[in-house]
Amino acid sequence: MKVNNKNKSPKEMNKEYFKSFVATRGSISSLYISWAGLVIALLCLIITWNIAVWSYQISPMKSIMNIIILCIVIFMGLTLFMVSFRVTRRFLVLHQDFAAIWLTIFSIMLTFILMFLGYTMTQGSNGNEFRYESKLSLIVLLLFVLTYLSSLFYNFYWLKKQLKIGFSETRTTANYFAQSKVYESKSLWIIFGFSMLGALFTGNLARVFGLVFGMFLGTVFSRLTIELAYSAFLLITDKEYWVNYIDKPEKPWKEIVKIRLKKTSTYVVLGVLLMIAMVEVEDRYKLPKGLQITFSYVLMVILIFYVVAFVIWIIKKVRGKRDRK
Repeated sequence: MKVNNKNKSPKEMNKEYFKSFVATRGSISSLYISWAGLVIALLCLIITWNIAVWSYQISPMKSIMNIIILCIVIFMGLTLFMVSFRVTRRFLVLHQDFAAIWLTIFSIMLTFILMFLGYTMTQGSNGNEFRYESKLSLIVLLLFVLTYLSSLFYNFYWLKKQLKIGFSETRTTANYFAQSKVYESKSLWIIFGFSMLGALFTGNLARVFGLVFGMFLGTVFSRLTIELAYSAFLLITDKEYWVNYIDKPEKPWKEIVKIRLKKTSTYVVLGVLLMIAMVEVEDRYKLPKGLQITFSYVLMVILIFYVVAFVIWIIKKVRGKRDRK
C-alpha cells in the first residue's frame, strides 16, 4: 500500500521522521546495548594485549592499538554506568543534546570494535605472528577504512537528497517497528556470535570471512551513524525534538535475572566465554584424550546453536518485512 504524502511538505515529513527516530532508534534507550559493546571490547582487549606481549614483546601500554581498544572499553563502561543508575539516566534525560552526541560517538566506537573483530580473523590464529604492519594487515586496514569512510560520505549525501524530497511515512513508521530490536539488542548479539563462529575458520576461508564481515558492518552501521549525527544536530538546535521520557520503576534483581535468561544474547555471551576458557585450558595444560573429546563435542554444540540462532534471526527479519508490507 502506497502512502500519500501530497498534503505534506518535505519539511513536515522530515520533522515527523526524525521525531520518531529520536524516540526509537536514536533514543537514550539505545545506550542499553553498551553492555554488549563492553563485552565485545573486552574480548578485543584480550586480543590486542596478547599481541603486544607475544608478538611485539613490549608493554601493552606501549601498543597504540591496545590503548585505542582500552579507551573504547572505558567509554563502554562509562556508558553502561550512565544508563544503569537513575541519577545518571536523569542527567541524560535533562541533557538530551549531550546524550545524542554521546550516542553518535557510541555508534562509531561500536562499529570500530566489530570491524576490529573482522580484522583479527583476516590475520590468522597465531598471535605470535600477528603484525599490524604486515602487507596483509595494511591491505585489510586500508579496505576497512575506505569502506567505512566512503559509506559515511555516501550516506551523508543520501541524507541531504532525502531531506529535499522528505522522508516517507513508511520510513517513519519503520522506526517504531525497529524500537523493540533496539531495546533487546538481539541482532547485535547474533552478529557477534556468528563472528565467533567465523573466527574458527582457518586459512583463506577465515580471511575472506573476516574481510566480508568487517566491510559489511562498516557499510551497514554507517547510515545509522549519519542519522544519529543529524538527530544530534536537531536536538542541539531545537528542543521540539526532545522526548518526554517516563522513569520506570526499578525491577527486582531476581526478575532481571529471569528476563535475562530468556534472551538469546545471554547464551551467546556464555558460549563465547566458554570457548575462550576451553582454548586457554588447552593452551596451558596437557589434557587427557577423554577431556579433549568432551571439549570438541561442547564446541560443536555451541557452533550448532550459533547457526540455528542465526537462521532464526534471518527468518524473523524476513517475516517482519513481509508483515509490514
